[in-house]
Amino acid sequence: MTLKKEVDKRTQELERINEEKTYTFINLAHETKTPLTLINNYLDEYISKKGNSEELTIIKKNIDKLSNNIVNFFDLERFNKKIPIYNHEQVSDFSQLLRDNLLLFKEFSRKRNIAINENIEDNILVKADPISIDRIIINLIENAIKFSDDDCIIDIFLKTVGNKLVFSVKDCGMGILPEIRKKIFEPYYQITNAKGNMQGMGLGLPIVKKVVEDLNGDIQIQSIPDLDRGTKFTISLENYPLSLDDIISVRQPKNYTPSILDEISVEESKHDATKKTLLIVEDNLSMVNYLSIKLIENYNVSAALNGNDALRKLKEIKLFPDLIITDVMMDKLDGYAFAKIIANDPAYNHIPFIFLSAKSTKQDKLLGLGLGAIDFIQKPFSIQELIKKIESILGNVYRQRRALLNSAMEVLSVQDSASSVNDTNKFEQNCRIFNLTAREIDIVKLISQGYKYKEIGGSLFIAEGTVTKHVQNIFEKVKVKNKIELIKKLEA
Repeated sequence: MTLKKEVDKRTQELERINEEKTYTFINLAHETKTPLTLINNYLDEYISKKGNSEELTIIKKNIDKLSNNIVNFFDLERFNKKIPIYNHEQVSDFSQLLRDNLLLFKEFSRKRNIAINENIEDNILVKADPISIDRIIINLIENAIKFSDDDCIIDIFLKTVGNKLVFSVKDCGMGILPEIRKKIFEPYYQITNAKGNMQGMGLGLPIVKKVVEDLNGDIQIQSIPDLDRGTKFTISLENYPLSLDDIISVRQPKNYTPSILDEISVEESKHDATKKTLLIVEDNLSMVNYLSIKLIENYNVSAALNGNDALRKLKEIKLFPDLIITDVMMDKLDGYAFAKIIANDPAYNHIPFIFLSAKSTKQDKLLGLGLGAIDFIQKPFSIQELIKKIESILGNVYRQRRALLNSAMEVLSVQDSASSVNDTNKFEQNCRIFNLTAREIDIVKLISQGYKYKEIGGSLFIAEGTVTKHVQNIFEKVKVKNKIELIKKLEA
């Protein structure tokens, strides 16, 4: 068999394997959609009957997030297989769709003091499914808010240029390097976010590009991090002139919750010296909030979004936790790298670790345990199991420290006893050097203990005058003039 035939055969085999994997994932996603639909609908019914709560809001938000990820996955596969997704025979009002979405996003941008500078020309129409236009608007504005710094301005423009409509979004973040710009439209590629807490599958921009191409449009990126902060995305589409027979499609209201809704709501309460302290290192803000709510009643809880944030708290805030609970997969500094740094720092390497992670292979667990972790808990996990493990670990640490302290006290006690024996032996040796009699030695011992002459006489059953005479003889033998000089000389 020639080399070319062998290469072709191997290529076909790899394509078949890849196709089987894709098919398996599609089946898995499809099987997930039905239970998610049931869960979502039953949850909506329950909320309408019983009312909402903070816990139900969190459940609803995460179900929506999971549903959106599955929809994105399916849509990308349909695009790749050239299967139609949208009905582009409709006429959509781009201007109105943009304004409607901005009302939603402004609420969340205000929380980070991000102003949105909008310049929207009225009545700009496009021949496209309004859902596809929503997809473009939502993804670009959501990313702009995600990747922008706090206290800045995002620019959003929509205008006509000739027979084209031009829609642009400019953020105020760190910018995108040239080598990364080529990759951001690749499925599942994610830019490391400076905030370190934005979750996603990396499907948003690839879908935007697919939608734009489906509409015979163009998308451009402008970003020069070395010269200026921020990245500008510009989309050009055919502007549609409305005729008398056209009807503008009205988008059905969609109960959409942006992923940028996440934010840390944990307020680290005043330190309680009677409680143990836990440091939670986790980049999923909903998980941080949940763990904090469940643990803060019995522990001091401090939260960090990644390894770097945790190190800052340890070093700058002088935080000394009794236990660290950390995720593995995080931006900036992951859990393994964080654990290595802690293990090599004498000030902190005594702190026990628990890893919480979606990683579940044997190699992952062995790596975590090899870094000194007490336990490696796989997500999803039971909160009751985690609480019991925390109690067990802290209980064992307390008992070990108590045993170590008791052992040290015993050693010190033995040393003190030995020192006392040595001091006593030295005192008696000095008494013999000065030829003191047994009775005189007894008197000197009582003098060193602070006894008065009358008390010495009572203790030895002799008269106070006899004690005085013995003391005079002792002074003459030792060659001292008072009791202080006597004690110093005999204890020397």
